[in-house]
Amino acid sequence: MPYNTSTSFALAASLFSITLTTYLYKSHRRASSHNVPVAIFLGGTAGIGRGMAEAYAKHTNGNAHIILIGRNATNAKAIIASFPKPTSPDAKHEFVSCDATLMTECQRTIDDLLQRLPKINYLVLSPMFLKSFHREETVEGKEPKLVLMYYARFKFMRELIPLLRTAKDAGEDAKSYIVGGPGLAKTIDYDDLGFLKKGYSFWKIRQQFPVYLDVILQEFAAQNPSLTFIHAYPGPVRSALADNLEWPLFQILFKIVFELSFPFSYSESGEYMLHAMFTTARHPGTWSVDMYGEILPKGKVVVASEEERRMLWEHSLQETAISE
Repeated sequence: MPYNTSTSFALAASLFSITLTTYLYKSHRRASSHNVPVAIFLGGTAGIGRGMAEAYAKHTNGNAHIILIGRNATNAKAIIASFPKPTSPDAKHEFVSCDATLMTECQRTIDDLLQRLPKINYLVLSPMFLKSFHREETVEGKEPKLVLMYYARFKFMRELIPLLRTAKDAGEDAKSYIVGGPGLAKTIDYDDLGFLKKGYSFWKIRQQFPVYLDVILQEFAAQNPSLTFIHAYPGPVRSALADNLEWPLFQILFKIVFELSFPFSYSESGEYMLHAMFTTARHPGTWSVDMYGEILPKGKVVVASEEERRMLWEHSLQETAISE
């Protein structure tokens, strides 16, 4: 599907808007345990996470419980202020501060959500980035880029699944969504999960982490056959990624490249990502979608064996556990 002009995007967006608005209207009518749907956007204060949150708020006319999770309270305040004003008394828009590089912070946030939310309909886990390409270590002894790319998102998904099940049991939508790179890589080094034995490389992480997400979603789906799990590739997006680079010259060069070469703004990408969540992934299971929110060709994504899924699952549990 080529993307050459703003006209083509406008037409696609218009058609999608009609479809999505109809879908959400029906979805809201199905809501029973809570009068509005609950949507969480981890990393929702910038980039594609922001684009998806803003698109969701627009298509629901603000009539939802929308939670942005991230570190930038200033951005969150401005984003929430831009949402349509809801007409439902149950609608709520809020920001929850969380440094997702730390498992203790993730756990604190998860515990808070489990305690006060009746359900979750849409759990969106978008990319989060740091400035450095070289190896770092958090106070918990973990590499923060790998935590943001994989472990934090695994932890949020695994521990919030009970609230997704609650929504599903009430006859409502229950979908978990990871923005990553389905099918962009083919192998995992199962002898060095977490890159702990053979040395660290940022590029090694980038080469393997899409498969981590592909495989772990297959395991989540096997354990939760009634739920929907989506792994989406957003494509080249003009986002705030360039601002996260540690060298000013790189920031300038990347911004120029983004403007000249990348077809989507984060807002446009957010619409396509929402299309995948609401009109492509229509039944439970695992869905792998492209930058337009359409299903990837068969064979594009590696299908892991049961043993491979088990190995990654056990490793992920160990790495995301909270030390006493």
